[in-house]
Amino acid sequence: MYSKDISKKVRSAVQIKKQRGEYLSNYAPYGYMKDPTNKNKLVIEESGAEIVRRMFEMGKAGMGSRKIASTLTSEGVLSPSNHRATLCNAAIRQEQNRWNTETVNSILKSRIYLGDMVQGVYDCSRFKRVPSKRKDPEEWYITPNTHEPIVDLETWQHVQTCIASRKRVTKSNEIQLFAGFVKCEDCGHALAYAFCQGIPQYTCGQYRRYGREACSCHYIRKDTLEQVVLDDIRMYAKLAQEDEESFAEQINALNGNQAAKKVQALNMELKNNQARCAELDRIMKRLYEDSVAERITDSRFQKLYAEYETEQAELEKNIESGKAELEAFRQTKQDSTAWLNVIKSYADIQELDRIVLSELIDKITVSESKIVDGEKHVDVTIYYRFVGAIHQNKIENS
Repeated sequence: MYSKDISKKVRSAVQIKKQRGEYLSNYAPYGYMKDPTNKNKLVIEESGAEIVRRMFEMGKAGMGSRKIASTLTSEGVLSPSNHRATLCNAAIRQEQNRWNTETVNSILKSRIYLGDMVQGVYDCSRFKRVPSKRKDPEEWYITPNTHEPIVDLETWQHVQTCIASRKRVTKSNEIQLFAGFVKCEDCGHALAYAFCQGIPQYTCGQYRRYGREACSCHYIRKDTLEQVVLDDIRMYAKLAQEDEESFAEQINALNGNQAAKKVQALNMELKNNQARCAELDRIMKRLYEDSVAERITDSRFQKLYAEYETEQAELEKNIESGKAELEAFRQTKQDSTAWLNVIKSYADIQELDRIVLSELIDKITVSESKIVDGEKHVDVTIYYRFVGAIHQNKIENS
């Protein structure tokens, strides 16, 4: 019983430290080191942090984890284990100096590099050393702003989007220019890249797999799509340079109507949730008083109290998510300004690359061909980051 009691106290103390955001692992993450004055706090280790920043830049440019790993390995960059060995003045094992995709993925997905402490990811066994089980993200201990970040939030979020888009490389080991960006307007799936009679083109991936039962062709030539996107970027870059104020007003007006209705609905929902949450506090207080005065049975009290607590917990989650959505809408104007500042520099752009697409564009949708005046046409809609779709491009599709 004494050993069991000590175990509970130790686990409780560790849990409290995790909730406070104290770092408890034996080794610091790659790019960090333990603070010499406080072993539970992380500080940046610049030689590793420089590689981490480079990895995020490569991820932002569209490089996959395998390509990043092979690049670092070919350049002789020390692996995390060998890097740690140099910091401890230990011997380097050249046979282990290889980066792998799992290591790269774990770094690119880690919130540690945002300055947030993430702990409690695994449920450690208490008995007989049963293998640890990975917990759901909702159960992790995440404490924001516990140490200095290595990458900014925008870069981190953009890399997560790139990872989620499942980009594929060609046989020449190159990432396709529009991989992860171009989508089918009807089914939402990615358009597949292929050659037809030597001409590079895109068609709906669902159509290629399952035929017309799943979707239709949504065909567009690569050179046509590239020219449409290039012309669109040049046009808006020129507008931003020549008359930034009126162009900014146009974008804000475009987003304003939809945003105003959404904000009104969110405010109403938030107000209702907060009122119900306060009402539940009063109900549970009266319920407790009834239990003390023995006006209701203990079993009845416990059942009702548990139901009200569950409802209140759900309401509190909705309140937090509602506040976050409202804050996101308040950032729209600032985001539009940031986008205008970025696109102005592309007025004289001559060629597209993945860095340009990553900085400016969220996605591009392609419609099915339509016959207009005896000619085939498709609608190409470009959704820019922060500002969405400004207009639809109608182009002839040969």
